[in-house]
Amino acid sequence: MMQNFDYQFNVGGNFTATMEGMAESTGRFNAAVEGTHSWLGKLGQTLAVWDLASNYVSKFNDTLGSLSSSGISLDSQMHDLSAVAGVVGDGLKQIEGYARSSAKAFGIDASQAVEGYKLLLSQLSPELGKYPEALQAMGNCIATTSKLMGGDGVAAAEVLTTAMNQYGISLDDPMKASAEMARMMNVMAAAGQAGSAELPAIKVALQQCGMAAKAANVSFEETNAAIQVLDKAGKKGSEGGVALRNVLSTLAAGRFLPEKTQEELQKAGINVSSLTDKTKPLKERLETLKPLLKDDALLSALFGRENANAALALINGTESLQNFTDAVTGTASAEEQAAIIMDSYAERQARINQQFEDFKITVFQATGDLGIWLSTLMGALVPLSQLMPLLIGMGNLMAWIKGLQWAAMWSRVQGFIYAARLQMAFMNRELITGQFASNGFFVNITRATLAVLRFATVGIFQALKGLGALVLSFVTGGTASATFAGVASASFGAFKLAATAACRAVSVAIMSIPIIGWIAAAIAGLIALGVYFWNTSAKFRATLKGLGASFVAVFKGIWDLAKNVFGSIGDLIKAAFSLDGQGIKDAINRLKGGFSEFGTNVGKAFNDAYNAEMAASKKAEEAKKKGKPDPNAAGGEVPTVDVPTVTPPDPTGGSLGTVGGKSDGGGKIRNITVNVDKLVERFEIHTTNLSEDLGKVKDMVGEALLSALNDVNLAM
Repeated sequence: MMQNFDYQFNVGGNFTATMEGMAESTGRFNAAVEGTHSWLGKLGQTLAVWDLASNYVSKFNDTLGSLSSSGISLDSQMHDLSAVAGVVGDGLKQIEGYARSSAKAFGIDASQAVEGYKLLLSQLSPELGKYPEALQAMGNCIATTSKLMGGDGVAAAEVLTTAMNQYGISLDDPMKASAEMARMMNVMAAAGQAGSAELPAIKVALQQCGMAAKAANVSFEETNAAIQVLDKAGKKGSEGGVALRNVLSTLAAGRFLPEKTQEELQKAGINVSSLTDKTKPLKERLETLKPLLKDDALLSALFGRENANAALALINGTESLQNFTDAVTGTASAEEQAAIIMDSYAERQARINQQFEDFKITVFQATGDLGIWLSTLMGALVPLSQLMPLLIGMGNLMAWIKGLQWAAMWSRVQGFIYAARLQMAFMNRELITGQFASNGFFVNITRATLAVLRFATVGIFQALKGLGALVLSFVTGGTASATFAGVASASFGAFKLAATAACRAVSVAIMSIPIIGWIAAAIAGLIALGVYFWNTSAKFRATLKGLGASFVAVFKGIWDLAKNVFGSIGDLIKAAFSLDGQGIKDAINRLKGGFSEFGTNVGKAFNDAYNAEMAASKKAEEAKKKGKPDPNAAGGEVPTVDVPTVTPPDPTGGSLGTVGGKSDGGGKIRNITVNVDKLVERFEIHTTNLSEDLGKVKDMVGEALLSALNDVNLAM
């Protein structure tokens, strides 16, 4: 049969008021949270708008900079060129047009092309600026050569101008000179392709031998061939140029060679006059010296020891010299190599990019000074736009400050100052008289600080005043001396009072520090931590026991160590006075041995105690694993005791069944009354005829309380 329950709830005291207060507080808190959330949302929206505006201004400024960068670089280079060459007006515009055309043709910056023109003007002649067509042709040679040198236009210009200057190419006819530059460019490019010396090495070699080759009427092609022959022989770069210059100088000496050398050359069948015949190519002049290959002494006598190897390489390599000369003559090697390089993806992309750069230059020149003003304006707007949120916030702050009730605030401030002044006056009185009372930690700290400050000013000043009056009392006499002595006594008294008050204030402040509880808590925590590790860590116990044993060994061994040390020192002194070297040595060894033995004993005591504890712990663990009692545990074995079964009395006489189950109560109505008084102070449950165990009572009470609280919540 189902159980029937009748619940009665009596809610009194402050329960209703407390619940209503909680609901009201929750409502205010929710309103505050919603207001804060709304304010933060508005702030986030405002900041997002200004951030968007700032990003737009910054990106627009970057766009203007990108649009005008090429035009600015070109404009700067053109003005530099005009200053160097003195070219203005249409001539300058023509040179600029050539530079922009070269940029689009070779995929280089227009400003880089003008930089090449400037190098030509400075390295060759400023007069070239008056001949834009010749300048363009030479500039194209530089651009072509730069493709063979990794895009280094400056290095390319230096290679070409070095060759032109070393061979003294005339600039009277600029167009003819530009054609000669193109020929030299192809010769050097072909030489670098056929031989082992690259363009940079050829340039430094020409710097050493170019003028000597020109003076010896050696063609540019044959000079490059000779440089390659010497490079193969190990005379690279500048060293090969110096070697070729020295060989050519020796050949040009002719009849001015030493008489002995001339006689030996004639005996070897060598005509000295043929060596100086400038109508013959270098190959034929060197072949005349073939007999020297069999006479090393004569070769060294003719060219010198330092140049003998270079001369030997040239004489022995006349066939290679001819092959290199043929390979570099009448070629277009530079244009061909540059064309292959410029067919790459990167080079084609660079030429397309220069098309757009040329368009940007056109826009830059069309806008004139407008770009300057726009760039300046945008540059100023970028930081201003970034500061706008701060400026708006400062404006709102100023408006809020303006709306404050300054009169009422000032009145409150005056009242606070008046109260503070009175408090300071009373506190100063305590400082002067030295009377203190403990009024809490912060009050005493404040008083101590003021007392120290007062001592640092008034007290020290009084001390100085007293010292001065004391000195004056010594050097004066009569009434003046007595007056100064009185002043000194009063000043020293004031100094003593200030110092005493400061010390007492600091003492009271220190005594009021709530540190005892902190220290006690720290000590209790350390003790608890030590106990925990003692109970759980065998190594911790072993370490502590080892330390204890080592301390015991230290105190036990101090006496023996002292006897040994003092005895050894006495023996050492005796042996020193008696000049006994062996005795001194023995005393020192005993002294060292005493310390060594002392340290060994201390370490042994620690190790023995540590190992003993670890062994005992290990033995206990093994016994625990086997189910045996710990032999080291206190009290020995614990006997097994049978626990009697106790049936608790049924408080309801078995009249209450489980909730939702069967019961033998005959359908009786059970009356349960729940009184809740002051919610958190008192909670009472009264029931009758309850016949269940304690667990069932707990479940039923929980269900009753939950149902009661739900009913109260609905009623409210």
